[in-house]
Parts: sequence; structure tokens; C-alpha cells
Amino acid sequence: MKKDILHIGITGTRSGLSEYQYAEVIKFLNSAFEPGAVFHHGDCIGVDVEVAWVAKELGYKIVGHPPMKKELRGYFDDDETMPAKNYFARNRDIVNESFVLMVVPWQMEHQDNGGTWYTHDYADKNDKPLVIFWPEEKNEKGA
Repeated sequence: MKKDILHIGITGTRSGLSEYQYAEVIKFLNSAFEPGAVFHHGDCIGVDVEVAWVAKELGYKIVGHPPMKKELRGYFDDDETMPAKNYFARNRDIVNESFVLMVVPWQMEHQDNGGTWYTHDYADKNDKPLVIFWPEEKNEKGA
């Protein structure tokens, strides 16, 4: 990873983006973009592939970190594809290769299980900046 180039990673639900998340993700990726920026995703159906399309349209270089299991793989046409790994290993790679992690959950609060929250927690433990895109707008009281 080149230190002078922006690398953004993502983790999210296989159920896909809500309308609210879609609008917020576009705003974020637009505002963060700079020439040469790189977008890392896990190449699964749902959020990974949906946001990879947005990032590609905006001009990001797309790097896929596919899972070994093929049942949920999205087979996105990446600019670069890393070797397939198990879900946890590839999620750690996405975090490790990124300067900031986009988290796009299905739920409106943190969960104790699931790949999205595992990846969130790994990033948090490693002091990686996180941007959470909740399915709906949250008010000051969190709901």
C-alpha cells in the first residue's frame, strides 16, 4: 500500500444498501475522492458489490479481496483481485490495507456477531478510523 494514496475499505451486509445508506455512501465517496484513490471490498453480494460499482463510477481503483467460499461471491470486475481467503482473513486484509473503513450494517446498533461487526471490531481494536452508515438516520439519542 502506497502511503501517499488514499485507501478506503468497506464491510457491510449481504442484504444490500438501504436508500439512506446509498445516498450517504455516495456523498462520502464523492467527498473523499482524490486521483489515484483505491477502494477495497470483499467481493460478496450486497454492500461490497453495490458500493464497488459506485466507487468505480467515481474513478476509484477497485481492489477485490474475495472469499474462498463461492456461494456469496459477487465476482465484481476488479482492477486488481487479491488471492481468495477465508472470510475473517480477507476482512482483516481489507482493514489492514485501508486508511479508513466504511461500515454498512443491516442493524441500527452494534451486534456481537456477524462479519460486518467482526470487521468493525477488528478495525476499532487497531485504531483504524471508522465511518458507520446506519440503515436509517439516527437522532441524538441513537434511534
